Amino acid sequence: MNSKVLIIEDSDDVRENMKEILELSNYTVHSACNGKEGLEIARTNNPDIILCDVMMPELDGYGVLRGLSNNPQTQNIPFIFVTAKSEKQDFRKGMDLGADDYLTKPFSGDDLLSLVNTRLKKSVILKEALKNNPKSLEGFFAHPISIENIYALSDKILPKKLRKKDKLFTEGDFAKNLYFVVSGKIKTFRTNEQGKEYITKIYKEKEFFGYSSLLEAAKYEETAVAIEESEIACIAKQDFYQLLLANNELYTEFLRFITSDLSETNNKLIGLAYNSARKRVAEAILYLARKYHTQLSDNISFSVCRDDISAISGVSPESVSRNLTDLRMEQLIELQNGQIKILNLKKLEGLKN
Repeated sequence: MNSKVLIIEDSDDVRENMKEILELSNYTVHSACNGKEGLEIARTNNPDIILCDVMMPELDGYGVLRGLSNNPQTQNIPFIFVTAKSEKQDFRKGMDLGADDYLTKPFSGDDLLSLVNTRLKKSVILKEALKNNPKSLEGFFAHPISIENIYALSDKILPKKLRKKDKLFTEGDFAKNLYFVVSGKIKTFRTNEQGKEYITKIYKEKEFFGYSSLLEAAKYEETAVAIEESEIACIAKQDFYQLLLANNELYTEFLRFITSDLSETNNKLIGLAYNSARKRVAEAILYLARKYHTQLSDNISFSVCRDDISAISGVSPESVSRNLTDLRMEQLIELQNGQIKILNLKKLEGLKN
């Protein structure tokens, strides 16, 4: 059966030219002259791949991609932007939203066919592998590998620079990328009905995040924000799947990450249920210290705000302030200019309820 291609392009000449090239190569081609029509065709015809212009009437290419990503039926269809815009920020925006590749105008027939053929082959490999391994991560037990040199594993990694408080993704967004912290720190948090934040985790240099939602093909259950200037490597969902399927040891490493996350979450829930506010504030200080220092010892210091300690410990900001004062009076910590210095690590770690 011929592969089905959907072309969404408002230029009649470009659209008809692409359609003719693809049909001569035995592809079944559907076409639309605007984004709104393209979305409807994608939902009703379930194409194998979509080529979409960026600047269009009715609905632009970014809107089309968002619409596809929010529909489980269409979110995994390989998506290629076709555009005359070649600035880096435009490429990054599209890849951040989950595009699989770019085709820049003007292009030759060979360029078009090569890109479509390559992406379709990768998609077929992925579908077959997932069909043969329906339980995904189960059964892939092997020795873990070092993945600090993650850049060597894929040529589709896009760096993204974030300023302090810049948002990477929001709770409820569909998962589109795997993220790797090149530098800086990222916090993930959930928000309750009253708007109060609860920090689920802080990620530092050389740590991955976003993989659980990606592997489940689900929405993010938390929001990710930079807590300082950071650089993040974004690996598109499709390329992440390809890496996992090609490398069993990498598969195993992410299984270890998920297992570790579950264990950490379980321990935090037990702590929230049974530990006093004093103990929880002390554990939040130690957790933050580990994110800023490779090895803990007396006299190490780090920047922190009361609200972050509150959001990690589940203790109100007012109670955090009282407990920080108590710990300072006991000479376990020192507070100065938005920094905490640990004065007696042993006692702080051994703090009882």
